[in-house]
Amino acid sequence: MEIQEQLRTRIVEEREKEAALSADQLMSMIEGGDVWRGAANLFFHTEPSRLGEKVTGLVERIEDAFPGSKAEIQERYLAFLLEIAIDLDSYLADWNLRPELEDTEISRIASRIRDRLSRIETSSPSTQQALRGSLRQETLARLSAEGEAEDVGEEADRLLGSTLQEYANNLCGQIAKSNLVGIARARKAGRLRTEFGNDYAAFLKHVIRLGGSFVTTNPVLIKIAWDIDPKLWNQRVERLILSHYSPSQIKDILSGTAGELEDAVQTINGHVTLVVVMENCQLLRPIFLYTDGREGYVSLQVNPNLHDESSSMVSEARILYRELESRLGGVPNVVFKVPATAAGLEAARELTKVGIGVTITLNFSVFQMKGFAGILNGGNALVSFIALMNGRMSFPVRDELKAMGTPGGERAARWAGVEVARKACSCIYDSPAEGGLGVDPARVKVMIASLRIYDDWIPDISELWGIPLITIFPNVRRTYDSHSRNFEGITLSRSTPTDEIHVLFESEIFRQAWWLPGDAEGCKPQRVLSLAPDDAAELADWPPVAQTLGQFIDLYRQMGEMVVERMRVLAARS
Repeated sequence: MEIQEQLRTRIVEEREKEAALSADQLMSMIEGGDVWRGAANLFFHTEPSRLGEKVTGLVERIEDAFPGSKAEIQERYLAFLLEIAIDLDSYLADWNLRPELEDTEISRIASRIRDRLSRIETSSPSTQQALRGSLRQETLARLSAEGEAEDVGEEADRLLGSTLQEYANNLCGQIAKSNLVGIARARKAGRLRTEFGNDYAAFLKHVIRLGGSFVTTNPVLIKIAWDIDPKLWNQRVERLILSHYSPSQIKDILSGTAGELEDAVQTINGHVTLVVVMENCQLLRPIFLYTDGREGYVSLQVNPNLHDESSSMVSEARILYRELESRLGGVPNVVFKVPATAAGLEAARELTKVGIGVTITLNFSVFQMKGFAGILNGGNALVSFIALMNGRMSFPVRDELKAMGTPGGERAARWAGVEVARKACSCIYDSPAEGGLGVDPARVKVMIASLRIYDDWIPDISELWGIPLITIFPNVRRTYDSHSRNFEGITLSRSTPTDEIHVLFESEIFRQAWWLPGDAEGCKPQRVLSLAPDDAAELADWPPVAQTLGQFIDLYRQMGEMVVERMRVLAARS
């Protein structure tokens, strides 16, 4: 408890410093390019009764300074005004401003900002166009990641409109229609405990505007984002390479030994991931500070090649934690992914003992979740997560049932992750008197990840409201928000259809994922796996673990190959 109290004290001290920032300091922050932190100060660290006065003062300063400022500073001023014009009409206003401020007052302030934005942007068409160019590139990438079926360029242009004010209006209209905003408000009202997050390495700000408070960021997701927006990521990675190696050094590395090249690639991979993690930590930091470290986390995966080396995982996590602590200037709002294996169990024990949170990954079963829950609950981290990778478990179940020719197998497999999640949450969160572990869901959060879409049905969302966290890929988010959906209450406590469970028990993979000692012998898998070291090889060969780990390692390798390609491009240019 002492470690937790020390962490909370440091968080409170940082929050108080943010609240004490003067108007001059906020202006310097905006002019220095930290537009988000300046805007977040208004939403999270300002007394609601002082918002109008504080906003008016900043806007007047910007209006006075704008004509004589350099183009780069002018663009930051416009970005700041655009930021708060959008955010006042998003879920960001719900964290701290509502309900003390009436909606009419928030709308009045937002309208005033839009008017000033319109006036200022017309005074410098070149600055406006520069900012619109950046917004269009970002919008194109987001729509592509969401799987936009129409012409992405046309959709992006419709959203951007002809002015920044029109873009703000259009984006606010899109946000207002999101079902996820309604879910976030249900949670704030106490009708639901489920948070949601971004299962992607980009577009976190958009998810925060919808009410999200978590993100997964790792080399695999960075590689996926890189594929979507190669121009942006090529430029970013090239800058990082040149910040570590001169052109002549790059040539020497490329012509040197395989080991030298591998070391350089590992270095750049690590720094690319760290830069992205830092960006996301800074975006979520206002939520982290406002909630005293209960929310606002970035989940970072350690090198997947270290999955069976607990000491190496701990060492890498501690080095990254110290680096982030230095860069952020406070308690890092980061948790480290470790696998749901014997090696991962030891790593999780060591890290949480010293107050470093973890996310348990490569997890597909009740026995894995139950084995880790007690360890995490007894640690000193403020929050840790157990990720249940539903889609990556349901698809192998589907394939197994299909190969067996089981009638109804494909339909039943859609329920596999839901049923495992329901049973695991009961085992973990129910009181000891009810047969559970009595784990605190605010400190050990079961997280549903790797969601799948079945036509328009997303059972890993609709059937699991009430679980602590659901993290959502962009295309799943777009499908969920494609039309109005009714919130049906705490669906986690429902029973999975009996007919579907009977079919699922035909699957050896599902039996392994579901069964615990004490359950009916007729549901028992042929070979019962455990987290014991003696079972490490068998657990690594279990299809959901083997397939997912193999993909993680392969994508990590592919990202390395993309880094090498950028090194070759830089060498050719010099």
